[in-house]
Amino acid sequence: MDVDALLAGTRWDFESFPQYLDMLERQKPQANVAVLAQHSTIRNAVMGEDASTVAAPTSAQLAEMRALVAEAMDAGAAGFASSFSPNHSGWGGRPMPSTIASDEELRSLVSVLGAKGRGIFVMATGPRATPEFMESLAADTGRPAFIVTVLTMYNRAQPERALEMYERCAQAKARGHEVYIHANCQPLSFDFTLREPYLLYSHDAFDRVKAAAPEARGAIYREQGFRDRLRYNFLHPKQGILFYGDWSQVERDGVAVTELVAKLYQNDDAGVAPLLKHPAGLIALSDAGAHLIYFCDAGYGLHFLAHWVRDTETFTLEEGVRRLTSDPARKYRIPKRGLIAPGYHADLLLFEPRRVGVSKLRRVNDLPGGGARMLRDPEGVRGVWVNGVEVFDGMCYTALDSGPGGVLRRFER
Repeated sequence: MDVDALLAGTRWDFESFPQYLDMLERQKPQANVAVLAQHSTIRNAVMGEDASTVAAPTSAQLAEMRALVAEAMDAGAAGFASSFSPNHSGWGGRPMPSTIASDEELRSLVSVLGAKGRGIFVMATGPRATPEFMESLAADTGRPAFIVTVLTMYNRAQPERALEMYERCAQAKARGHEVYIHANCQPLSFDFTLREPYLLYSHDAFDRVKAAAPEARGAIYREQGFRDRLRYNFLHPKQGILFYGDWSQVERDGVAVTELVAKLYQNDDAGVAPLLKHPAGLIALSDAGAHLIYFCDAGYGLHFLAHWVRDTETFTLEEGVRRLTSDPARKYRIPKRGLIAPGYHADLLLFEPRRVGVSKLRRVNDLPGGGARMLRDPEGVRGVWVNGVEVFDGMCYTALDSGPGGVLRRFER
């Protein structure tokens, strides 16, 4: 993420989770917003600089973290989120705080959802939090658990792995424990440069690179020791990493000649279709905020309607719409959303089935401080309504004094 844009643009007029939700309300957004309480944020708030270096909090610190999860739930959090992903790191290569936490710490924090009797749990699991581990949390709390990881995406290097993960989640559901997988419906590609090589950070050869300034990284790449270690990493890869060393999957991105794109996962329709149709899957995974310098997964719903409904006829139009609307609303426990029915909120999308889709990537420099981001534009969309108010007419956003959206704070049990 663009640190300069974050420093220039973040409005620090909040401290606690309840204050954060209140700040969002004051923004009067055009879209509805639901927020998960975040493990790394809470760990950092309690442990400070130790959050990324000390694996075990004190008993007092753990109790304070549990209290902050409870406070967030009482304020209207949709649930709780965490990450064990080896691909997640912070400034200077420091681990994201949640990634060094123990299973016991995570279990203690997620147990707050069970005590409250509401909320969902979402996790970037990496290889640590297996479907069986996630099932144990769902069993302990009675709350649905959602898995987000490249391990559940089709990869031609390990073509059977993803479907096997789905089957293990389906077995958990058969035992009465809701465990779902966020199913990415479009190819997962990573734009990157060797100045900002996020894609490769999970290899320990890049530990020094992560900690170095971008302009100092070229000298590290030229060292023989770095090259030897990276070759070793590719020959002995860890589970859950993004790139295994197949350079045939990397090409120039077509937007800027200095940038590369690695097309790694969900790139084979025959392998992806069974995942999207699987009952343990949930069509989701729009990573449109993080990594926005290099890619934009926004518009995955329009891609789903274009590719999987219209072009390949993998889904009927009716089933495709259900998978994007009422299905996630039910699984996320969002009340009175996802259907056109009396008493429901009028969140509506008007589109042309023959034209619907998304454009290719384009880059704009409209972030605070002139920061860049990647965008994709809608195609075949004629209108968007939020809570019954039109916010987009297919060409332009509607000029409104305040958005019709708000912060969703009430969720079903």
